[in-house]
Amino acid sequence: MQLAQLFPSLKRHSTYPTTHNSATTIFFDSAGACWYEIAKSEVTERDALMLKHFYQECSEQMDPWLLLLTQGVVPKPTNYSPIRILQYYITNGAGQLKYAIELFFMNDAYLLEAAPHTFWIILFKDYTREELEGFMAILENDFYLHGQLFIGQLLPVSEMLHHSFLTEQKIFQSIFERQHQTIYTFSESFLTLLPLHLTMPLQQYLQHTLFNSLNDEMITTITALFSHNGNMSSAAKELHIHRNTLLYRTQRYFEDTTLDLKRSDDLLLANLAALLYKLTKYPL
Repeated sequence: MQLAQLFPSLKRHSTYPTTHNSATTIFFDSAGACWYEIAKSEVTERDALMLKHFYQECSEQMDPWLLLLTQGVVPKPTNYSPIRILQYYITNGAGQLKYAIELFFMNDAYLLEAAPHTFWIILFKDYTREELEGFMAILENDFYLHGQLFIGQLLPVSEMLHHSFLTEQKIFQSIFERQHQTIYTFSESFLTLLPLHLTMPLQQYLQHTLFNSLNDEMITTITALFSHNGNMSSAAKELHIHRNTLLYRTQRYFEDTTLDLKRSDDLLLANLAALLYKLTKYPL
């Protein structure tokens, strides 16, 4: 039976109805990405239980930032600068987490407990990768908290933020299932998963033309070069090999594939092939 038949007063909204009054109640339909406004006088206790089973009730006491991340309801005032959301998955007790965040970020962060062992940290100020690595070191060494941190992109505070955040959650969950490390960034995760979203003909092309020239040593070499933007000296230092050894490897790879790893476009293609190789050779 349609909701409108059960509740004649029902109004469907594509954005959160900020002008609703105390005589109505609001339910969020995550699947339909809409809000239902219903007169409280039409909702019995049994109806309320049924509605809460399928939809999320929007309580006036609900945290405004949680409303933003899950339903797109922009908190007031709306003149916020872009925010970055950290997803922190903790493997042990989180009793000291709030204190640690206040100590490190001061007033620049807001903590939300999304689920057991899952926390969202909203950053109102931008922090570098190195600063966030320092934050994780403090959690582990001073507070004995161990977990994984996912660093999202800067996102504008708008009704569309929760859609972008949902995409970040899906990407991070997908990468977390495939590789385990302490810190993940959106850009690194996106690039790692990108080869899986190439069309099948493109994936097959990379497999047929480049996979034969790949092994663990060459994959490590390509990855180091890509992370250092093709800088031979920096990549050789990371690999703990002489620069001439690295040059020999790249020359050998060029002879096998005609890809010159000193060229950014060839290096990008080689890196995509290496990522695809790892994802298909070591599937979940």
